[in-house]
Amino acid sequence: MAAALLGLATGCATGPTSKPVSNFIFYPSPPDAPCLQFLTSFSGEKDLGGGVSKFAAFVTGIEPPQRLISKPYGLALNRGQLYVCDTSQGAVAILDLEKRKFSYLEPKGGGQMRIPINIFIDPDGTRYVADRGHNQVLIYGPDDTYQGAIGEKAVVNPLPTEGAPATTASVVGEEKSLRPTDVAVAGNRIYVTDLNNNCVRVYHKANRELLFKIPVNPKDEAAKLFAPTNLAIDAQNRLYVSDFAGFCVKEYDTDGKYLRTFGRSGDRPGEFARPKGVAVDREGRVYVVDAAAQVIQIFNAEGRLLLFFGEPRGSAASLDLPAKVVIDYDHVGLFQQYAAPGFQLEYLVLASNQFGDRKVSVYGFGRKQ
Repeated sequence: MAAALLGLATGCATGPTSKPVSNFIFYPSPPDAPCLQFLTSFSGEKDLGGGVSKFAAFVTGIEPPQRLISKPYGLALNRGQLYVCDTSQGAVAILDLEKRKFSYLEPKGGGQMRIPINIFIDPDGTRYVADRGHNQVLIYGPDDTYQGAIGEKAVVNPLPTEGAPATTASVVGEEKSLRPTDVAVAGNRIYVTDLNNNCVRVYHKANRELLFKIPVNPKDEAAKLFAPTNLAIDAQNRLYVSDFAGFCVKEYDTDGKYLRTFGRSGDRPGEFARPKGVAVDREGRVYVVDAAAQVIQIFNAEGRLLLFFGEPRGSAASLDLPAKVVIDYDHVGLFQQYAAPGFQLEYLVLASNQFGDRKVSVYGFGRKQ
């Protein structure tokens, strides 16, 4: 483990760490050189620094209630806006980091959400939302116009609690109806986890027709999925699937061929008890959330553990039932102000927390100048 930490550190820092500043939290801990810094967190409107007009509050003498994030899961950053799937409120919150405004995704022309659990935003601005209430992937245009859905709409009455089984309409030729928990898009393909059938469904982006399922060979024990929950796609379009009941992350190529497994069942470093969110950076490092240990573990491309991070409840940088992890290179400039003096950010690591007072934690991966 020590060698792995040093290997990661020497790859992202130019020298040993100077005396740490007390209010900055770094990983790994001194005396190792820092690679990752906790930057800030968001839990609602007040954390944007804008929101309700202070003048209006002064005139009326009434402080209007602030809109809050209740129980987040999926995250996405796009064009200065942070999208947060709030499963408790049945909505996707939008935190505009540049204009400092808090709003919600408001579908036009139908497509109302029930339990949005994950979101993916295509470069063209199309939003794909995995909705556990409808058991569909809902699709919206850049202007929030509803464009359609993947999957047969669930027949649920009343609204189920998150994670509860739902009664779904049957689909001809399939064992069970789609039960999506995550969605990702790469090239002309849409990837959707199916918790009912323990597979990842791959659709054509243009016509939304089913192309194939992963694993492509159900008899291949190594490729088998037991409860696929979250997805990530790297620069080579390789697919990473967190398997909640398999206690690991599995990697597949563009054709669905099994490549390797990250982690195994257990409570030691490099092992998982409740793997959820997964992400991949440009260097091929794989980030995996363990909701039980309440940490995020980082593996190299060959599956070797490099580092894990997370603070206990009560810490300024606590991970409290973390769910999703997202890597972002496009919004570093918005967060450099939170970095310690001399620590240059290269990309961001965001994590959602379903409990606690820090609903979205933001970390910066970088190097000491």
